[in-house]
Amino acid sequence: MAPSSETPRLTPSDFLAQLTTLFTSTTTANHGSVFLTQKALFGAPSPDTDTAMTSDTSAAPKILVRATNGAATPKTHHTKTQARKLEGKKVKISTVIEASEAEEFFAKLAETCKTSMTGLRKRERKPKKKGGKKKAGGK
Repeated sequence: MAPSSETPRLTPSDFLAQLTTLFTSTTTANHGSVFLTQKALFGAPSPDTDTAMTSDTSAAPKILVRATNGAATPKTHHTKTQARKLEGKKVKISTVIEASEAEEFFAKLAETCKTSMTGLRKRERKPKKKGGKKKAGGK
């Protein structure tokens, strides 16, 4: 198997600490996004072992949780202004959660997200008109 260029998977507590740092870096930059994804893992061997997949496929499923700041490399953008906006380095972190630990982890993840998203602005909406137009078929 070829060596992976991905960052090593973190422990769940380290993942939450790095996620807080990732949220902080996007908040201080006054713009940016944090993308969270999760994916079920069934019977996949650990990336740090070179052994072949064992016949124990009945093992409890695991959950892969990833986070990234979504920053792209400038060469993927065609205009210079887009490249300047996304000069930052892309940060990717991931962890694997056992199914038995999922509820506790996601409670901590939700708390981390709630405390870190204080910089969100409320959506500005246009004021509604009191006397709207009547519909063509209406009475």
